Amino acid sequence: MTSLIRSIFSPASRQALASLLALALPVLALGAGCDDGAGSDAGTDAGEDMDAGRRDAGPATFPDGTIFCETDAECDDGVDCTRDSCGGTGTCRNVVDNAMCDDGIFCNGVEQCSPRDGCVPGPRETCNDDDVCTIDRCNEETKSCDRFPRDLDDDGDPDMFCEGGMDCDDTDPRASSLVNEVCDDFADNDCDGFIDAADPEGCGRPFHDVCEDTLDVSAGGYFEINPMGAAPDYTLSCGSFRHDVVAHFTLTEARSVRIEADGSVSTTGLSLRGPAANYTTCDQNDPPENEPACDECTDSSFEVGCDSGFPAVIRRRSLAPGTYFVIVGTNSATPVGLRIDFDVPTPPAANESCLNPLDVSAGGTFTDTTVEVRNDITTSCGVASAPDLMYQFTTTAPQNVQISVTEDGGAAMAYSVRSDCFAAATELRCESGAPASGTLHELPAGTYFIIVEGPTFRDADFTLDIQFLPPAPPPAGDVCATAIPIATDGTVVTGSLAGFQDDLAPTCGLSGDDVVYTFTLPAASDVSIEYDPAAVGAVSLRSNCTMDTGDIRCLRADPAITRVRNLAAGTYFLVLEQTMSAGYTISVDVTTPPTVPVNVTGNDSCTTAHPVPATGGLFTGSTVTELPDYMATCGASATSNDVVFELTLTSRQRVLASLEGSLFDTVLHLHNSTCPLAGEIACNDDANVGTLTSLLDRTLDPGTYYLVVDGFGAASAGTYFLDIRYLAP
Repeated sequence: MTSLIRSIFSPASRQALASLLALALPVLALGAGCDDGAGSDAGTDAGEDMDAGRRDAGPATFPDGTIFCETDAECDDGVDCTRDSCGGTGTCRNVVDNAMCDDGIFCNGVEQCSPRDGCVPGPRETCNDDDVCTIDRCNEETKSCDRFPRDLDDDGDPDMFCEGGMDCDDTDPRASSLVNEVCDDFADNDCDGFIDAADPEGCGRPFHDVCEDTLDVSAGGYFEINPMGAAPDYTLSCGSFRHDVVAHFTLTEARSVRIEADGSVSTTGLSLRGPAANYTTCDQNDPPENEPACDECTDSSFEVGCDSGFPAVIRRRSLAPGTYFVIVGTNSATPVGLRIDFDVPTPPAANESCLNPLDVSAGGTFTDTTVEVRNDITTSCGVASAPDLMYQFTTTAPQNVQISVTEDGGAAMAYSVRSDCFAAATELRCESGAPASGTLHELPAGTYFIIVEGPTFRDADFTLDIQFLPPAPPPAGDVCATAIPIATDGTVVTGSLAGFQDDLAPTCGLSGDDVVYTFTLPAASDVSIEYDPAAVGAVSLRSNCTMDTGDIRCLRADPAITRVRNLAAGTYFLVLEQTMSAGYTISVDVTTPPTVPVNVTGNDSCTTAHPVPATGGLFTGSTVTELPDYMATCGASATSNDVVFELTLTSRQRVLASLEGSLFDTVLHLHNSTCPLAGEIACNDDANVGTLTSLLDRTLDPGTYYLVVDGFGAASAGTYFLDIRYLAP
């Protein structure tokens, strides 16, 4: 209409008429809104359509699959990261909220909320800036990306082909603009374009790179040494390194010494070399210290000691007067802290042999060290080749003897108690740990030996504490002879390993304290065991309590849940272990006669899923000829052949589903009631350490669920046994 007005009237007339229309149109609209209730609009503006914000839009239409609701609770889609509500239209709204999936870890990327699968990983933060001249790293501490100039040989000088770099050979740490020119090596070491003596600035070596230019540390203390540009000139028996620097010290009298090298970004190596280590290569007509051919610094046969680590440490009780060399090796061009401490000499350990043990019969606390102690004895619980020291005590009456060995730095120690120091067969108890501790109950009067073993990776300062107490028997269940009877009706037993000791060694065990239970089967039965330790634990089922190689079933998990089918009549033992002397629960549930598995076929997908009865059951079948219909969030996506079971719960229940006994590497995943499958609730690949068994233990609300028996990766299939139990929540 406006264009028609524009074509007929003059500009002034058009403006006047337009003003008139502007006043008239709102009035007409107002009149239309004052309907008296009759006509086609009767009741519409005041009805539900008006409340829903749809003025005169006609009847509402909803897409297929819309869920109608009256309360928010009816809209729960089973996905933890969606905000579920009943909207104003009386239909469900499930809005994804990525923030609910955030695990607070920057470097693994931003987690996403999938309306089907729930929280899923996002792309990892690679920090890649597509610049070949930067080394990009994700810094979790600062929640940011760090970028460093490209320095492939780690000599502190970036590649000259990158902006700001001056390193003419970024594959060789001996070539850099930060080092000196080295004479007679036919290379441009300082990257100034000149080689060897032709360099206008002259040539030489980095400070303290070789034995001819050593750092004097005779006064002791702390020194910062710079390995930048230093070549790997010498061989260390404890490792190979890209750089080495040499120091020396001279002793005028015998001293004990402690040497520590600590690199800020990499492990370091220490080689201590000196007189008296090897005279055989020297000229016997001249003292070694006066004979140039007898080179203690360059010749590795003069090595007194070698250690590598973070830090590396060498300790000696008493070094004779003379000059010693310290070769510090590192794989980084960053500075290394070198600390040298001298003290009064200490004599060699007097109790290093079974022939001269230290008498500790009075009890108390004894301090000792494994510095320069060799390995003489092999114990049943120690580390092979570990240094050991010998102690002895004598009692005149039966007593309880408590022993504890603690290393000052928290390393694991071990001790063995024997009635004959030389005879391994007389070992009464062997304990290892940090600390290693235990009690010998009602030990008969006599003479006994304690062999203390330290770690092999460092010299250990430790304390040995020994107490003699009135005789008392071990707690019930501490040994096989006092095994505790346990009910077989599923009753949960609560206990604690406080005061117990490590007496048995299950094949899946942890060298922790243990307790023994026993039960008897009058007839062949299925036996379900559930062990829930407060710390990391293991459970062993055996028919011969003392035979550690005779486990019928051994599981290490937290908790450990297993079901042994068709176990023959007889007496059995359960050995429970933990890494700590903490609490636990244990239950044994026996089903007699044994359950006969139901053979299942034709359950390839959720549309043909096999229904599980309200009593649960044991099912068997094969996935070999089925199709790979579904994926999972565990088991390398579990894209192998799979089959489906349908669970219908009329009340809230604990569902325990296990594939124990299956003949392939299984995966088990649980989904909500949607078919095709969506909304994975849980997924499990390997439930127990050292096994391929899958197990799900979930408490579920009433409803329909789909359980998928799958295989690891894309090529795991075979015969399965699916055991499903419904338990009280």
